[in-house]
Amino acid sequence: MIIGIDLGSNTLRIALIKHENGICFVEKSFEAIVGSARGLRENMLISDEAKERIFNALKLAKEEFDFSLFEHIAVATAAFRIAKNSDIIFKQIQELFGIKFQIISGDSEARYINLGVKNALNRLEIPNKNYVCIDLGGASSEISDGNTFRSFKFGIITFFEEFKTIKDMSENVSSVVKQAKEFLSSFKKDFIVLTSGVATTMAALKLGIDYDDYDANLINGCSLDIQDFTDLKQMLIELCDDKADIVVGKNRKMLVVAGMILLKELLKDESVKIITIDDGLREGIVVAYFKREFDKILKN
Repeated sequence: MIIGIDLGSNTLRIALIKHENGICFVEKSFEAIVGSARGLRENMLISDEAKERIFNALKLAKEEFDFSLFEHIAVATAAFRIAKNSDIIFKQIQELFGIKFQIISGDSEARYINLGVKNALNRLEIPNKNYVCIDLGGASSEISDGNTFRSFKFGIITFFEEFKTIKDMSENVSSVVKQAKEFLSSFKKDFIVLTSGVATTMAALKLGIDYDDYDANLINGCSLDIQDFTDLKQMLIELCDDKADIVVGKNRKMLVVAGMILLKELLKDESVKIITIDDGLREGIVVAYFKREFDKILKN
């Protein structure tokens, strides 16, 4: 077994993963909202507050996982590609926690995510010849069909921090996702897979599952339709902040709303089925390791 660690622009995701008969299975998982990209636009630095959230989350994770017993692979994404202080932070993390992070490119991220999603589809026995995978992150978004891979420089944190209000986000979203939408429409596809926090949170909302009761097994394969992006967004907007904290997690309300605005604009002209998959980058880096493709993909 091996531990996969994905330090994203919004979330830290860790899992102990076993490999059996060519398929990877999550044995144990951990997730924490760390908001790495919050305030990044101001000075191109991971803020002291974000750093503290990351370190506190890693302290909690160290109580759950034995990093000395199992080999680990740790990657970091868009916020750390941008930040000028990433190297200093990762040096401190290695000294304190014994975890060595590697910052991966957007292209590599898209390739790893696709491997994680494809592994999940195979595990769930969902036919997956023609699909497109979309991962909406905190500071970047990745789209791929398994052959062509692109990373786009928008995410829920950067989008929300730039426009701040629902009105301004709604008025500007079309220009933000224009290139990604054109890229998505170029694929011949039977269905679309949405992975990452906004989509899985939407599935949980649709199923009536609160944040603390989240179960990836119930989310995997859940269908969404385009009307859900309007209905679930409105339902979340109407919740008071205390109730929203229970339903979608503390201080996540407006970021999830921002993500729904982005995804609706991206998907509104698509006619194929849309499903959610919890597996993504965290699982994909481990799949790549067992397929002996990790280093090759890393160089992209």
